[in-house]
Amino acid sequence: MKFKSKKDMYPDVSIWLTNFLKDRFSKAHIEVYELSQNPISNFLRTYDHGKFPEEWVTWNIKVDVVGFVHAPNKPSALVFVECKNTKLTLAHLSQLLGYSRIAQPIYSFLVSPAGFSTTLISLLQKYQRRDVLEYYWETGKIPRKIVVAQWDRSAANLNRHNMIGGSGI
Repeated sequence: MKFKSKKDMYPDVSIWLTNFLKDRFSKAHIEVYELSQNPISNFLRTYDHGKFPEEWVTWNIKVDVVGFVHAPNKPSALVFVECKNTKLTLAHLSQLLGYSRIAQPIYSFLVSPAGFSTTLISLLQKYQRRDVLEYYWETGKIPRKIVVAQWDRSAANLNRHNMIGGSGI
């Protein structure tokens, strides 16, 4: 079931992301913000937590919900959730792929309660083009991939039955 607007998703998605990150990074300090109207670079100018790469000043990107993971003795990490209130399309994936290539979050999610467009599902499942989900490669590690998922409004969680790219989530 869709929301009146995608902004109506943000509170539930923020709570879910906070819990998701606290489960995975129990010793880290976790913060989650709705930044759809504020470029990450502007937000970081006044944000007094964590260590980020010097190029953060170039991150003139707006991601709907952003998580910050501050683990002891490690650089701070980002997590992106881009919300849509329509069926997810290749254009939506391309937008988040660009943002993820720029800022290299540890997780990147594209979610919608409306599910997936036929062309996106065809590309990812029928033609098995999961490579288009990849945004960061480290030698000797599995590439980081965007997780494409339907948002289950009643459960306030990802629908794990049709999630794509989220092995191990």
